[in-house]
Amino acid sequence: MEDIRLGKVDEIFARVWLRSFLQMKLTKKQIDGLSPRSKRYGMSDGNGLVLVVEPSGAKRFVGRTRFNGKQIEVYLGNTNTLSLKGAREEWIKVRTWSREQSRDPRSFYKNDEYSPYQKTLGDAIEAFLENKKNDLKEFTLHNYRNQLENQVCGVIPANTPLSDLEWDRGGRQRVMEMKSRIEQRGSYDQANRVQKVLAQALDYAVLEGWMGRNQNPATKQKGEASKHVPHHHPHIQWEQVPELMERINVNRCSGHVQAVLALKFLLMTFLRAGTLVRLRWEWIDQDKRLLVIPGTTPGLKRTPKTKHLDHHVPLTDEMELLLEHAWKLNGHTPYVFAAVREGTKYPHLNPEAPNNLLKTLGYRDEQRAHGWRSLPLTAGQEVLKTHHEIIQRQMGHLIGDKVRQAYDRSLMLEERREFLERWCSLLVREGLRI
Repeated sequence: MEDIRLGKVDEIFARVWLRSFLQMKLTKKQIDGLSPRSKRYGMSDGNGLVLVVEPSGAKRFVGRTRFNGKQIEVYLGNTNTLSLKGAREEWIKVRTWSREQSRDPRSFYKNDEYSPYQKTLGDAIEAFLENKKNDLKEFTLHNYRNQLENQVCGVIPANTPLSDLEWDRGGRQRVMEMKSRIEQRGSYDQANRVQKVLAQALDYAVLEGWMGRNQNPATKQKGEASKHVPHHHPHIQWEQVPELMERINVNRCSGHVQAVLALKFLLMTFLRAGTLVRLRWEWIDQDKRLLVIPGTTPGLKRTPKTKHLDHHVPLTDEMELLLEHAWKLNGHTPYVFAAVREGTKYPHLNPEAPNNLLKTLGYRDEQRAHGWRSLPLTAGQEVLKTHHEIIQRQMGHLIGDKVRQAYDRSLMLEERREFLERWCSLLVREGLRI
């Protein structure tokens, strides 16, 4: 066989082609299509600019070069806050400054003119929420924003430089002052939640290089005391139920029919209000007479390990009659209890609607929507003689330890259906009209 060899010109051409292929520029489409792997990996854009993909899925731009004979890496930003064009421009700026100043390119971000330490608390909050928008439910993201903008920035101004909030510069005292102000209102659990969310936002700022490592002032410290005052949601006694039913039936406050139907459905199912208002028509299985609520629905109190556990509500005659009324109002929408008006905060009924109706009915301090959940647990056992496990399962409580919660497939649907049928009949006897 004839020996085939590349000519000198062909060899040079091949080398140039290979070099240009290896240094081919990235595109936004390529970046968007990159998936995480078990280990961190990088994609070159040429001239030392590299897109790094973390196992978590985070995508970050870094600049790689040599300084004083050593290979170094300069963090530039992630793809949520820095575009491909912006990363290229930033890397050119860093390299040019390093060459002109004969300084380590990593020192660029300690230079006053360009320092990321000039980033503010408001910048960190916005970047954190933007980074989380695809990972969190809309409801959770809204709560995070509310806590950070109202609770935190109401005490620590949003324009506060992050450098001023570093632990070593007195930031811890400012965070504790913010937390203390919330606690002074008696909202101890809220104070802890706000501190936790702020810690996450500032962890993100550290990751971005906007704060020094180990400088997050909101980080929970070992042995840090958490003030907690347990509170119980107010609820009436069983003998007061007929009066409540009468007030709902008469509806002297002229509450919107949507809120009235939702409250009645809550009384029959004792769902949490946050779950109740998000019920969708598609979750109803008419053949099986069953409402199946996905485990990811707000209000079900599922953990990452139990979010696959859906909540089942066997439908009784009374529930189905109420759903017929709701269908006439909202059958054209995805939600069983749709928003009363268009353009409101929620596409469904406001989660506060059941509580607001109870207040206008005269139960401001005597009964809350969540407090109603205490009645079926007590009356169900004392009046209906139903085993507490059946009631708790119907309330959406996960029974047993974490292992049992994760793997228990015993739904006890027949027992729960019998309980709910008796429960709804009992409410009707006490005066509830559907």
